[in-house]
Amino acid sequence: MNRREIRRGLGNFAAITKSRLSGRTYVPHPRRAIFIETSGRCNLACRFCAYEKSKPGGFMSDERFANVLDQVCEMGYRFVWLTPMLGEVFADPKISEKFALLEADSRIEGYSFYSNFILARPNQVQALPGLRKLAGLYISLYGFDADTFARTTRKPGSQFEKLQENLSRLLALMDDWRPHNGIHFNVRTVRTDVPILERNAPMADLLRELTAKGATVSEAEDYDSWGGTIAQSEVTPLGIELVDGNHLYMHGPCTKIFAEVQIKTDGQVNACVCRDMDGSLDIGHLDDAPLKEILSFANDPYRELIESQMRNKFGSNCRACSSYRSIYDGRPSHFDSSLEVMSYEQACNLLDN
Repeated sequence: MNRREIRRGLGNFAAITKSRLSGRTYVPHPRRAIFIETSGRCNLACRFCAYEKSKPGGFMSDERFANVLDQVCEMGYRFVWLTPMLGEVFADPKISEKFALLEADSRIEGYSFYSNFILARPNQVQALPGLRKLAGLYISLYGFDADTFARTTRKPGSQFEKLQENLSRLLALMDDWRPHNGIHFNVRTVRTDVPILERNAPMADLLRELTAKGATVSEAEDYDSWGGTIAQSEVTPLGIELVDGNHLYMHGPCTKIFAEVQIKTDGQVNACVCRDMDGSLDIGHLDDAPLKEILSFANDPYRELIESQMRNKFGSNCRACSSYRSIYDGRPSHFDSSLEVMSYEQACNLLDN
């Protein structure tokens, strides 16, 4: 095990054991937010991502999206994440139409998404201030210059130039606009000892200007192996070290299977938006049953997944995932007072009705 795995494992053990001894569980409300994958395609091939090793997905049709939106609203969901598991939001040629559907539905209170922000067309960037329900904008950056971008994404530097152009357009908008949850950048690229905002690089110059107008910047620390799909040798050129979930302490169901369910482009429903490389988290399809039946204890695959994890039985996909967060781990709710949590029993009762 590496030092990061040891530190994460000890942290998990301490937090989980403390709550178990006091009989406390912290399950995020299962009906507050849902993830809808509108795009299964990406324009990059990042070394630490499983996209290149997976079958490319498609795009969710406007008709299916409207149907999904109606179903999630009828179930009480009021917030939508458009972040795909392996795709890029702006790869969808009809993403603007989907934004419009979200804006027009009075039942939806807000939505957000992650993006590498390269494929956004100039008119789409200019239209962002008009998206009044866009709660937050989360942009992933994969290089601080053309060279590190190419080393990270295995794509030409021309895409880095498009990113800089879009960030300059975004910067110009920020004098008069920011979504209420803010604009956030996360840097995932070649590791150095110099913080991104202190580097002498074009991207650092732009980020300093963006942070001066209220944006935030963070640098990724943990990189997952995607259930063993990504080998350490593949990311060694970036100077990063993968975290293997097999080495982490796990006890009790992961919170993601309650509160981070994803509906894929074709209508397949996954119990987790984070990782599913072997199909073990598929719990139903919207062509076979409505969402309210799939996300209930009446649905055997979903109930059995939750109950098996309660017995500390994890499939290989989940066992290897470093993003695991136990229902016995109260740290997220302690750090974020806006996170609505309930007990495991309360969550089960909700899913049973």
